[in-house]
Parts: sequence; structure tokens; C-alpha cells
Amino acid sequence: MAYGISFETANGNVQIDSESTNTGLIVLASASSANSITFDPSQEMLFAKPSSTSYTTQFVALEPTSNQGYGASGTYSFIDSSGSAVNVSYIKAKWSNQLTASSSSYGIQIYNSDADLAYDSGLYTGDGGVGIISLNIAQSLSGYGSSAGANSRLTQDPTKYASMNGSFADGDSTFIGYEFKRDTGSNTDHGIYWKSFIYLNIYYGGSITITLANFTPKFLAEGGSV
Repeated sequence: MAYGISFETANGNVQIDSESTNTGLIVLASASSANSITFDPSQEMLFAKPSSTSYTTQFVALEPTSNQGYGASGTYSFIDSSGSAVNVSYIKAKWSNQLTASSSSYGIQIYNSDADLAYDSGLYTGDGGVGIISLNIAQSLSGYGSSAGANSRLTQDPTKYASMNGSFADGDSTFIGYEFKRDTGSNTDHGIYWKSFIYLNIYYGGSITITLANFTPKFLAEGGSV
């Protein structure tokens, strides 16, 4: 960049770039182990991974816990493909240009040439940082999870955070989320996979499973001090 200011993490993730409109994710909340969260999918970005370090395979998606409907602001649970609760580590963040600048007399504020807020140290509350490290565009992941030959793997590293926006689970009939697989020594399929299916019972007997590609882009992230 010729002018302005740019901050990067040690891994090269851009945290602040005063020439861009959408950089500088402000962390609103984080937790090392939780199975529910108050979340607004239309305004916030949510990243999560299993809090356990002893699992072999763990599925994770979001389920609304009240009648607000998916996509509305409210309380969501983290559940697996059978509907059971899952404890996760999560980071909830929002683009800095969507926030109101703090009125504190201390710290530093950075705006880009369009007068969008790119960074405001007064908005940080000790929850650390987050950096997006990869993007999978819509329809690029098959949804078959770790099935052989399927194009569903986002990364070989299951310790990264996966974006939960656009994930959804409803008991054992619908699961649109992630499959985390740890390396147990002999397997080579460890990583994070997009796992997405709708299970339908047929009226005259039998059943059918429909596998879905990702409708929306999927991000991977890593935390700073969270």
C-alpha cells in the first residue's frame, strides 16, 4: 500500500488495512467451552471448533433454540448430526466498519478514505483477535464430509476455527455443518470437512438422503489471544 496503515499478524493475516472497507474484525465475545450462544447471523460472524482434544470425529452445526427461526437474532445451540449438544470454542466478531466508534478519550481510531471505521482500539474488550486464513466460495464443497474422493475438505488442520454462519441442524433429519476429524495415528483424512445432508422418509417405505454443497462461502480462521 502506498498510503495509510496496515497491521498483520505473525502469520500474515491482515487485521487492519486503512485502504479497505472490510478489514479489522472486532471480537465481540469468545469462549473456550460453550454449547450455546446469543448470535445475530445477519450482523455478526461466528467461528467455532470442538473444545475437546480427545475426539476422533466431531460434527458441529447451529440450531435455533427458540421460535425465532434461523437467520434471526437469538440463542443458538451447537449440536452434532444426531441432535446432541456439542461443547465448542467460539469467537464472535463483527466488521469494524459496522460498529459505532467508541467515545473514549484514549486509544487509536483509523478510518479509510470512504470514512469507514477500519479500527478502533476502544472497541476491544480483552477478547483477543481473529484472522481469516482461507475462503471456500459457494458451491465449491460437495457436502460429503470425509467420504473417499469427495471434495469437502477445507483444511487438514482440525484446530482451526470454521465459520458457523449458514450452518443448520435439526435432530437427525437435517445437518448442514462441519465434520472435524483428528489424526489418530494411522489415518490421513484428518481436517475440517463440509458435511451437509437432508434425510427424507418416503411415504411408501424406504428413505433417501440428499447431500448439499455449501450455499454460502465458508471461512477458516485462527485466533490471536482468544
